[in-house]
Amino acid sequence: MTEKMSAVVVTGERKAEVISIPKPVPANNEILVQVKATALCTWEQRVFIGEKKVPLPLLGGHETVGIISALGQGVDPQAYPIGQQVAVRVVKQCNSCYYCRRDLPNLCVELNSFHLNGPEVYGMGGLAEYISLDRSAVWQFRNDVPLKDQVLTEPLACVMNSISKADPRPGDDVVIIGGGVMGLLHIIAARLRGAFTILSEPNQARREVAKALGCNLTIDPMSTDLQAEIMALTQGRGAQSVFNTTAISAVAEQAVALTGKGGTCVMYSSQHPDQPIQLSPNWIHNTEVRITGAVNPSTQSFDQAVNLIDKGLVRAGSLVRASFPYTEAQQAFEASLDPANFRTIITFA
Repeated sequence: MTEKMSAVVVTGERKAEVISIPKPVPANNEILVQVKATALCTWEQRVFIGEKKVPLPLLGGHETVGIISALGQGVDPQAYPIGQQVAVRVVKQCNSCYYCRRDLPNLCVELNSFHLNGPEVYGMGGLAEYISLDRSAVWQFRNDVPLKDQVLTEPLACVMNSISKADPRPGDDVVIIGGGVMGLLHIIAARLRGAFTILSEPNQARREVAKALGCNLTIDPMSTDLQAEIMALTQGRGAQSVFNTTAISAVAEQAVALTGKGGTCVMYSSQHPDQPIQLSPNWIHNTEVRITGAVNPSTQSFDQAVNLIDKGLVRAGSLVRASFPYTEAQQAFEASLDPANFRTIITFA
């Protein structure tokens, strides 16, 4: 008889349920992970509110941590001991496509062919009691790390990939637009580089959180001319690095304008709705400003995130403001829509 497990799925607009599906069995070179917690990303939130259309029911979940439960053939039990705390990188990486072979696994052509936990559901699979993944997708925590810190591994990995695009140097002026959880993680990551961090965020409570995390300067763009302020702070040069973590295209255009000569503007957030912005090709030509995106964690950035959290160099668990057992999935999804919660997690054990 096939063993069953519980899974949280989105079954319709603003409707999350717990269903029973077959428990995965680890194949060769796979590790079965007992999920401890999964955070609800904006991706799952957009599916929940009906904004993003995907096959339903959706078993989402990619910000996932747990413990090693069982090993498939070919996995060394000495290297991967049962009970070890781990983070998992669930995005697909085929290692053979054009992008993977150019060291761009976060752009893998099979990226959206999500891990399937069975024919009943579609999705990445982290919102279930168990998930089975290739051992290359499993990272171990060697130290006793609080669960709320562990569960931010994947978001931090996405941010470390973003930071690498601009490569800020010590003392550089770095502007982060948007004080949500990803903007705040950008502040933490930029400060690790020794940068002077400037946050643009209209919400006072978020600005206060940013200050508590060490942000050097916060600006309310509703009461201050942001571009004039940045130009004054940088002697008219503009910032060396600008990160737009908002989903507002008008802000994306402003982010470019804040970037100084030879600097880099990173479009971190996807746009909803996606509105074209105006750019001057001649301005780009004359300033050598680089405009780029940052999507998903790379293998390297995931490894960096695990090390930073495991070694206590990043402790951002305070950004997890709401936690629900999987049996309260509906309440968890509703809570995740409240920006004050930053990150909401669903726990399984």
